[in-house]
Amino acid sequence: MMTSDQQLDGAAAGLSDEGPSLLTRTLHWLMALLVVFQGLLGYANLHVGWFLHHEMAGIVLHQEVGLAILFVAIWMMLQRLIEGRRSGHGLSSMQARLAGIVHAALYLLILAESFLGIWIMGLTGAGLSFLVWHIGLPIAPDPQLVYSGGLMQIHAFIAGTLATLIVGHAAAALHHHVVLDDDVLRRMLPWKPKTRQPERRRFRAPATPVTDAAGDR
Repeated sequence: MMTSDQQLDGAAAGLSDEGPSLLTRTLHWLMALLVVFQGLLGYANLHVGWFLHHEMAGIVLHQEVGLAILFVAIWMMLQRLIEGRRSGHGLSSMQARLAGIVHAALYLLILAESFLGIWIMGLTGAGLSFLVWHIGLPIAPDPQLVYSGGLMQIHAFIAGTLATLIVGHAAAALHHHVVLDDDVLRRMLPWKPKTRQPERRRFRAPATPVTDAAGDR
């Protein structure tokens, strides 16, 4: 028969998980940096004087960062399949389901925004540029569709929705770390996370009266 300590150790072993790989965590934070930079760059292209006077340079940089985001997003999805990981490890079933929905929505919005951006670049006739490479797109140029057909407004709407979802995602991670004090955020740190082990309770046998043998006579 197993003691309480052995049962607790067995349960802890069943729940143990080393967390996402270093590559997965690195891609996660690289994506976060790229998305934040892209958001600031998008704002600068519309409101900062230097970018307004160098519109083409800002647009080229914006679409280069967008291509990098698309590449990292696809890599992250493939990495999840390779590792066989699911969202919401260690959470309740409802929280895990919600985490899965949020992650799926993030990936879908990133893909939609990226491919819409590629279509817009094709419609402007500029094609795609990345570092020293330039790729022509088999799309008939139609700048009127870009600026009067509502594509830029859709692009901006998706960007705003994505930003809102990312802020909510970050707030939820902080809630788990500060309020719930669990390992959700620690598991995604760039360095090797140190997940907390379940607290072991010391088994104590129930107190029984000790009777003097001489007193039983």
